[in-house]
Amino acid sequence: MKKKTILLLFLFFSLISYSQIDSTKVSFVAYWSIGDDYDFKVSKVKREWKNDVLTKKDSSQYIANFKVLDSNDKSYKIQWTYKNNIVSTFQEKAENIFDDKEAVNQILKKNDLSKVIYKTNELGEFLEILNWKELGESTKLLLQEMLNSFEKKNPEKVSELRNAINPIIEIYSSKQGIEQLAINELQYFHFPFGLEYDITEPIEYEQELPNVLGGKPIIADATLTFEEVDFENSFCSLKEETVINPDDTKRVVKELFTKMKIEESKAKETIDNAIFDITDLNYYQYYYNPGVPHYIYGGRKFILKMEKTNIEKIEELYIELIYDE
Repeated sequence: MKKKTILLLFLFFSLISYSQIDSTKVSFVAYWSIGDDYDFKVSKVKREWKNDVLTKKDSSQYIANFKVLDSNDKSYKIQWTYKNNIVSTFQEKAENIFDDKEAVNQILKKNDLSKVIYKTNELGEFLEILNWKELGESTKLLLQEMLNSFEKKNPEKVSELRNAINPIIEIYSSKQGIEQLAINELQYFHFPFGLEYDITEPIEYEQELPNVLGGKPIIADATLTFEEVDFENSFCSLKEETVINPDDTKRVVKELFTKMKIEESKAKETIDNAIFDITDLNYYQYYYNPGVPHYIYGGRKFILKMEKTNIEKIEELYIELIYDE
């Protein structure tokens, strides 16, 4: 009888220990099903100052839909659709280069850039865009048509612009360029997935950011902090702070200058003596089960200090879940 009582007590305490929630860790694993879909409001704001004077302020907004097309033991197939393609990421990129919204609108109507099909692993980590070739080709045609339109209006300047725009076309029509730059909101969307995090103290790590020009990656030092965890509702808030290596930034700028055929020694000397300061501040509010963001904020501050000119840019991205009423 005594042995039986001890056995029952051991079993009881074992059951208690297995039913307890580990309040020191959070796992980001996707629990999606085929047919799951969510709408998000995506907003972007860009501001630029030159010598402390605001010189540019742009904003755009669109509704995007996240839908699970397929899943298996190893991966998910996702569709990301721009539901109101009046202002899309691709349009924004073209407008930034050519500063001609009306022309971009007309050309964009000929090219379908409203649907992105991509793949994650079984944990929800972003792997690759599956229809990147179609998107890349459409982006290339868009930029080339814009270049042709510019040539008709400014024939005397087209040679210089062509040298500058060719590497941009190359970047935005490549797989890496599409994934990292053209649809960068997906990088934010899937950032936390695939890891179990210790939430008791800040997590410091080194990142290797892809170099869209090819070659060595850009190094960044990052810190991730869990600010709130609600285990009952599987909800948490994270903050990520990142400092991008200024020497790596300078190296990539020089590589871009070479591709753009900017050979002036004065321009290169200016970059050599310039000071680059790039920092990111990102916030994530997530239902980590099933793996859906409630709110994401991505902010990047870029400061360039030169001999006579200081430039500051701030780019902000907002992704907000739209709830059914």
